[in-house]
Amino acid sequence: MRTRGQASAEFMLVLAILSATILPILLMLSWNSRAQPEQLSVSMAAFSASRLAAAVNSIGSLGSGASLRTQIELPSVVFLHASGREIVVRVNTSYGLLDLVQPTRFNVSSTGFERINREGAYVIDVRGAANLSAANVTLELN
Repeated sequence: MRTRGQASAEFMLVLAILSATILPILLMLSWNSRAQPEQLSVSMAAFSASRLAAAVNSIGSLGSGASLRTQIELPSVVFLHASGREIVVRVNTSYGLLDLVQPTRFNVSSTGFERINREGAYVIDVRGAANLSAANVTLELN
């Protein structure tokens, strides 16, 4: 009977060692999985700003009268603004507000962006200016 007790004590020791090595790994994976949605929304916002900047650069290069329609998908964005030579997307993260700024080669202005108040897909018209006294490219929420 004595060997049975010794085997059970050794078995408990092996389980304790396995638990001590596996539990931290599981906790680390759990913490990383919680951060994934936030990283995804920041990446999505950065891609949307980059896509708008690429559209502005394309239309600005083509000149007045050029236009195109693009669709962007925004996460829970607090602020989207285009003026001067920048497109700014502000995202709310667990660390606070994060501004994602995408530069453009042409002056840009925006209309209708104040209506963006929730996450989702938005269609934006990108138009070259009819005259050179205004901004070179206009972004308009459709």
